[in-house]
Amino acid sequence: MFIKFSERDFAKLFDSTLLKPETSWDEILNFVDESIKYDVRAIAIPWYALTYAIKKVSTTDIGIVVGIDFPFGYSSIERKLDEIKFYLSFSEKITDFDVVVNISAVRSNNWEYVQEELRILSQEIKKHDKICKIIIETSRLSDNEIVRLCQLISNESSIDYVKTGTGFGPAPTTYKDVQLMKKYLGGKKIKVSGGIKTLDQVKRFLDMGVSLFGSSAAIEIIDEFVERHRRK
Repeated sequence: MFIKFSERDFAKLFDSTLLKPETSWDEILNFVDESIKYDVRAIAIPWYALTYAIKKVSTTDIGIVVGIDFPFGYSSIERKLDEIKFYLSFSEKITDFDVVVNISAVRSNNWEYVQEELRILSQEIKKHDKICKIIIETSRLSDNEIVRLCQLISNESSIDYVKTGTGFGPAPTTYKDVQLMKKYLGGKKIKVSGGIKTLDQVKRFLDMGVSLFGSSAAIEIIDEFVERHRRK
C-alpha cells in the first residue's frame, strides 16, 4: 500500500492535531511550525490560537480544522449551528468542520433528532464549500448504534467524511470499528482519529480503505514513513 505514496502524498493523509487542554502557548507555536514544515493536510489546535495558525498557513495549501461542539457533542442543533456560522465568517483558511454528533441522542435511540442534526449542520457547511466531517465517537457506542448511525449518515450527501473519534473517548479506534463502518457507510470516506500512534497502524487502516487520519503523532508517523521510504 505504501508504495503508491510519495512523501508529500503521505503527509497529506494527516490532519495534525494538538488539542489536549493543558497545551501551552509555546507548544502551540512549535507544533504549528513543525506541522507546516512537514506539509500536512490540515492543522487542528486550540481554537483560541486560530488567528495565529491562520496567519502562519496563509501562503500554503494547508487547511485549518475546527471542532464543532467538541468533544462531547450534546449542545442543541441551534447552538452548533451558531458555532458553525461563527467559524464560517472567521476566515477562508478554515477549511474543515469536524462536528461531534449528539452522542446522548444516539444512545437514547432518538434517531429522528440525529437525522435532523446531521442534515441541518452538514448542509450549512456544504453551502459554503467546506469539508464536513461527522465525529461519531465509536468507543462510546455499541455495534448496533454504530450501524444505525452509519446508515443515517450514508443518506446525507453533504457529509464528506465520517470520523471515528475525538481522541477524548474512553478507548482508541479499533480495526473492528472501521470494518463495521465500511460495511454500512455506502462509500462515505472514513477519517480515523483516536489512538493513531504508529506507521503500522496507519498501514493497516489504509489497507481497510481509510482515507484520512487525525493524530497528535502525525509528525512522528511521517518521519517513520520517510525513513522507510528512503531505505527502499
